[in-house]
Amino acid sequence: MRYKINPNVAYTRKMKIKVFFRWFFYSLSLVLLYSIMSCGAFGLWQPYLIFALAIGVSMRETEFSSSIFGIFCGFMLDISMDTLFGFFAVCIMPCCFIASLLSHNLIKVNFLNHLIFTGVTTLFSFSLYYLFNYVIWNTERRGIIITSILLPSFIATLLTAPLMFFLTRFIASKFGLEENEQLDEAVEEAVDKAEEKRRSKKILNIKNNKYIKELDKETKRNKNDN
Repeated sequence: MRYKINPNVAYTRKMKIKVFFRWFFYSLSLVLLYSIMSCGAFGLWQPYLIFALAIGVSMRETEFSSSIFGIFCGFMLDISMDTLFGFFAVCIMPCCFIASLLSHNLIKVNFLNHLIFTGVTTLFSFSLYYLFNYVIWNTERRGIIITSILLPSFIATLLTAPLMFFLTRFIASKFGLEENEQLDEAVEEAVDKAEEKRRSKKILNIKNNKYIKELDKETKRNKNDN
């Protein structure tokens, strides 16, 4: 396994076009989700789909680009939730970076991991939001904020997270990202197999050399006895 952060890739013209359209549709999805969240059609059960979108993109893109996209997602949430500008950007950005880093090195990009990362990111952001906006200021009846607003929104976000998983997967597969990832994984797997075969051959040679030395010692010992 090779751990990497922001691998340098030589993009062809076709790949650059695909990258452009991929990020164009990611950004378009972000704007549409912000519009849906701002209309207030869901009431107290408002799903914050931007969390799931940020994680879905992060699990498929590089660490740097995922962090930048996470910052913009945070800005949209700041405007939507009418909080201090940059607050959610600070919350989401490290989560996007970690999700991208782990997805490229340790875990698979699948529905379960996407749901887990979305839940952790949403819970982490809501906890900081509740802490800095209600607990520190000792707001009266602040427990109602959890049961009536944050908890229903958290549940709604998890229930609608699959939509963002399939949306980001569709965009990534449509514009060639998953094909490139599969090719990279195939190359890495071939290199790992070659290294393992080389190590096995080296170990076998060491064992053969030890056997030959022992055999020579035994032969010399037999000659001396004779």
